Amino acid sequence: MIRVGANKEGLYRKLSNAADWSQWWPGNKTPDASGAWEIDGNLFFPSAPRMISIPFTIKNGKQECGAELTFLAINPDSTLLHLETSIDASNNPVQRIQAYFRAVKIKNQFVQILQSINNNYSTVISLYHYPIEKKLVVDSNLVFTAVELKGQPDYQLVYSMAEKLSRYISSMKAKETGLPMLNIFTQDSLNYLVKVALPVDMRLPDAGDIHYRWMLGGGNILITEVKGGPEEIRKAYIEIHNYITDYKRVAPAIPFESLVTNRLEEKDSSKWVTRIYYPVM
Repeated sequence: MIRVGANKEGLYRKLSNAADWSQWWPGNKTPDASGAWEIDGNLFFPSAPRMISIPFTIKNGKQECGAELTFLAINPDSTLLHLETSIDASNNPVQRIQAYFRAVKIKNQFVQILQSINNNYSTVISLYHYPIEKKLVVDSNLVFTAVELKGQPDYQLVYSMAEKLSRYISSMKAKETGLPMLNIFTQDSLNYLVKVALPVDMRLPDAGDIHYRWMLGGGNILITEVKGGPEEIRKAYIEIHNYITDYKRVAPAIPFESLVTNRLEEKDSSKWVTRIYYPVM
């Protein structure tokens, strides 16, 4: 038994996928042709996951026994893992001694397995691939503009929208206080709604298709930083959604991206840095 500093749902999702076992398995990092994972001569065969546990079979030659890894949530950031098995003992003294040493060996392997899980999955980034942090929203003034269009927008459009906002802010003798903020929404991959915002140091009046919004502070927001292009950003959103589901949160407002790297100046998308902000409650 071991206490792991990880969300139960996230940990269960990781461990129930045998394809990911190579990331943490303390024995041979590659399963054999039958799908078994080996530690010091014992073969572990994972079975279909159950609701709160993962059963598997342990084999060594003709010897075989069942085992089960059970998950118990202590709190949203902590999980108790319990790994147990039972070994039949014969009335034959020699076989009883053999069963005893076999049980000791399996117990030691259980310790290795639980410790390896704890070492590999006791942080948010190890479960979700990205450094997702929960922080409080800070009171902010924003000006934004939006465009509806057919087809996926490009960054030339995004930055032209940001430049329009920047000119408006300057004309009002105000100052930008942060990087361009972006939200792109589509339901059918054909029609897109693009919103671009800039944080500003004061309240400004609406002007045509430029609008003011007050971002009220005090609520919770998830923040993660991503390095890479659109595909990497897409993967980050998947993991944020996993996090929201695992922690039983809901999103009261749309997420947005802060464009840390200027896409027009840096053409290599692998070098792009993006901060994703996702309001939750």
